[in-house]
Order: sequence, then C-alpha cells, then structure tokens
Amino acid sequence: MQTMRCKRPLLFLKRSCVSPLVAATLLIAVSPIDLSAAESEKPNILYITIDDMNDWVGCLDGHPQVKTPNIDRLAKRGLLFTNAHCVVPACSGSRAANWTGLLPIHNGVYGNGQKLESTMPDAQLLPLDLQAQGYYTMGTGKLLHGKSNRMLDESGPVFNKWRPILDEELKITKAELNAGGPYVKHEIPRLGITMPLNEMPRDRNRGSSTIDSFDWGVIDRPESEWTDTQCADWAVEKLGQTYDKPFMLGVGFYRPHQPLWAPKKYHDMYPPESIILPEVLESDLDDLSQTAQDLGRYALTSGAHDTTVENGQWRSAVSAYLACISFVDAQLGKVLDALDASPHADNTMVVLWADHGWQLGEKEHWGKFTAWERSTRVPLILTPPKNARPKGFKPNTRSHKTVSLLDVYPTVIDVLGLSKRTDLDGHSLVPLLSDPKAEWKHLSMSTVGRGTHTVRHSRWRYTRYFDGSQELYDHKNDPNEWTNLIGDPEHANLVRWLSKRIPEDKNYSNFVRYGDFKAVIPSDGSPLMLYGPKVDMFAESKDVSKNYPKIASHIKTYLSRNPNAPKHLNLDTL
Repeated sequence: MQTMRCKRPLLFLKRSCVSPLVAATLLIAVSPIDLSAAESEKPNILYITIDDMNDWVGCLDGHPQVKTPNIDRLAKRGLLFTNAHCVVPACSGSRAANWTGLLPIHNGVYGNGQKLESTMPDAQLLPLDLQAQGYYTMGTGKLLHGKSNRMLDESGPVFNKWRPILDEELKITKAELNAGGPYVKHEIPRLGITMPLNEMPRDRNRGSSTIDSFDWGVIDRPESEWTDTQCADWAVEKLGQTYDKPFMLGVGFYRPHQPLWAPKKYHDMYPPESIILPEVLESDLDDLSQTAQDLGRYALTSGAHDTTVENGQWRSAVSAYLACISFVDAQLGKVLDALDASPHADNTMVVLWADHGWQLGEKEHWGKFTAWERSTRVPLILTPPKNARPKGFKPNTRSHKTVSLLDVYPTVIDVLGLSKRTDLDGHSLVPLLSDPKAEWKHLSMSTVGRGTHTVRHSRWRYTRYFDGSQELYDHKNDPNEWTNLIGDPEHANLVRWLSKRIPEDKNYSNFVRYGDFKAVIPSDGSPLMLYGPKVDMFAESKDVSKNYPKIASHIKTYLSRNPNAPKHLNLDTL
C-alpha cells in the first residue's frame, strides 16, 4: 500500500480576505470530507498537459504529415473538442487560468509578464481543491508556470528544456560572447555539437550571454536523457501502485516547446526537404492595425519570420516541431499503456489539454501570444471513467461547440462527483459529454496581455486590442483569418454583440498606446505603469515609467485633461 503524507490544504476564496481558519471551516461546512471506505471508490484522474502544442494533431486534422497515434487513440476513448481555445496564449497565463478556474481579470495573470505566486499567492488550485476533498495528489513535469510542488502531495521529476545538455555545459564565456559574427558559437564537446544548431542569428535579447532557445536540430542521445521521458517513466511507476485514497496524477510534458529538440528517430520521421509548410498569405497583415502588425512581426516569444526564411530554416523548423510532437506523443503512449495495465484502468478519468497554440510563420509570426487562431486553438480530450460515465456518453465522439480551457476545472469536479466552488469562471462540459450537440450558449475568450481580448464564436472571431483597434474573421469562409472584416458595415451589429461578450476589466481604467509604449492605468489610483519600448509593449515584463518620465507624464496629462477619453486609446492616431 502506498504510504502518503497527511496534508490538509486550506481553501482560499477568490477576491476575499477570509482568514485561513475561517476558509477551512467554510470548506468543511459546504463539502465535508468523508474518509470512509467509500473514499477509495471515487474516480481517479490522470491529468495531462502539453506545452506549446497547437492543433497539429491527427485527430484534429492538423498538419497533414503529423503522426500522433496515441493522442488519436485517446480521442477514440473519449470526447474530442474540435473548437477548444486557451484562456491566455502563453504559459503563465494559460496555466494560471486552468489551475485556478479563474479569468486573468480575476487571478491577475495576463501573460508571461506575471506569475500566479505573485498576483494570487494563496489561490485555491485544482489539486488543493481535490486534496481538501479526500484526494492524494501527485505530479511531474511542467504543470504550473513555476514551482508546482506547493499544490501536490508528491512531486516527480521536474522538466528541463535544455536536456540532454547539462546546466554546466550551457555557460558562455566572455571570449565566446565577444568573438563577433552573427551569433555566438558555443561548443559542447561531450555531445559533439555547436550551438545554435540552426546557425541562426538571434532576434530576441541580442547580445545576451545565454543560449537562445529558438533553436532546432538533432542531438543524437538516448531518450532517457530527455526530461519528458523521465516524467513519463515516473508516471508509469505511479500508475502501477495502489492507493488508499482516490488520486490525481498530473503529467506535464514540455515538448514541443522550444528548443525544438527530440531524439533522432523522431527527427528522422520528418525529412525537412519533404515537409509541407503552413499556408500563408504574403499580404496577410496589410488590413490590420499597427498594433496587430507589431504583435505579429516582433520577436516576442521566439525569433522573427524574416530571419527564419532568409536563413533557409523554415522547413527545418516545421520538421523539428513535428518531431517534438511525435516524441511527446510516444511518451503519452507509455502512460496510457500503464493505465490500461493498472488496477485503476476502469476508475480513472483522463484529461488531455495543451496550454496554447504556436505559430510557425502564419501572419509572419513565430511562437505564441497572439490573438489569432493558431495561437489560441488547442487539443482538448475528456475521457470519463469507464465505471462512472455521464448518462448518454459515447466514446469516440466529437463536439464542435466553442469551449475554453477554463471549462476544464468545473468539469473535473462534476465528473468526480465533488463539491464545486461557486466562484469558478468556466462552465462544466458535462452536458456536452452526455450530448456533444447539446445547446451551448458560451463563447471562448482569450487574453493577450492587459486590455487585449479575442472572442471565439462557433463561426466568428472578434478581437479588440488594448489601443481599441479591432479585427473580425469569418471562419466559415476564411479559416485562415486572411480577411479582416471589421470595417464592413454589414457586420456592425455582430461586432457590437461580440464586443459585449468581453467582460469589463475593472482593475484598470485605461489602456493607452503611445509610440512604442503601452500604458496601463489602475482604477484604484495606483501609479501608471508603462511598458516598452517595442516588444516589451506586449511582454509587459518591466514597468519602465521611471525610465521614461516624459512619456508617462504626457499620457497622464492627456487623461487628466480628457476625463471622458475611451478606455482603449491610441494617442498616435489623435
């Protein structure tokens, strides 16, 4: 019998000042923990998340050459959502929303510029919720965008994006840094390689003394040296054990997050010369605002499209991304095999989701954190326990309803038959598990930094940027989002209706673009925050208002003289 530590977490209610003791008392009052013999009969949950994996999987008819047999077989066991979208198309925000069940306007994490441990350190996370209701929680790999062990009873191997390269092998000397040339050449003798493998100049953080992760190529080492393999092996071990409580096992796979490295046999599956590139339109950004064009072209989370094309690396990058998808699919296969062979096979719910999508040249963008389809659409598969399926559930079905990763938390609680918090922002997907065509009135909203939101309807995508510029796409006739319909008077009523689906962010009174800067003005009277120039206007990694006092003063003066100015404002156009 597995030995477990006794740990009773506290419930922290959203946007409240309830003391830990009172919060714990409230939890016990509304959802008493029954540790009787029936406790072990509650369903378990295998909770799988994959980092940076877009919709290029077989069961979603993604890239025509991709090979994902294990994701596909999981889809045949459960319900596949073909129109699922992330809450934030970046790791920190997406995971904060998924684990808290709260929108960014409530948990404070709008992108990778914020972290949940700072914005909401006492957040009630799904594993803590499960612990409080009698579950033993385990996890390995990348779960939160930060340390996950605070929310788990037991933690396995952590992820390391650089493996099989060791930490001490990544250090760049001053001589290497000052050697000149378009990029820093860094040799790793043990592996017989020179970084970067793609031999491309870096677009992000030029002059940095760290290795650039926007890289791809073959590192011919055993699979055991990749941390995704180690995480899968640990999960296999845990599935082979028995427990005196129902359990949650979280498995966070890191690939296909960059650097796009995988064991050689997976790269061999996708010869670069035969790779089909994404379909793009050369003039795609021409009908968009300057803010949207900048978001597409800036090297925000990866490199630049122009650099990739000019260096002849586009096919190699797509090839490597596909290789990483197939590598992590193989690790998933081991975990599913272990579940099938375990005593938990019939009593375990399986959830699989990717935290956000990833662009590979579409709209001249590489990476994530944009308001477009390839960046927000993700795989989402729910497989209820065989012995506790919702009435009407049928395996190997699809739902085309528009859903959000925010809906996963309440769905898990409902399927497991547990008490559900009243402050969750998502909607339980159980009605769709019972009938994939059931009435579903909800839309999906993704947030791309403070003040920028995109709403996905079954047919339409509407986006409003922080400066007030907008986009509208008709996915029925324009699945690639090549034609911005925002200026078409025929769709004026639709735009008004969709814009009202975006909840007001009461945390801030104004969002302003001025040149290469973005100003965010808190509604509680706190000082203006300024981000920029250029790429950091979107990343929001550091408030630079003290570095640029004249710009900050100009924006504050304008707002004080124009108290009725719109909440979303572009001073460049005035």
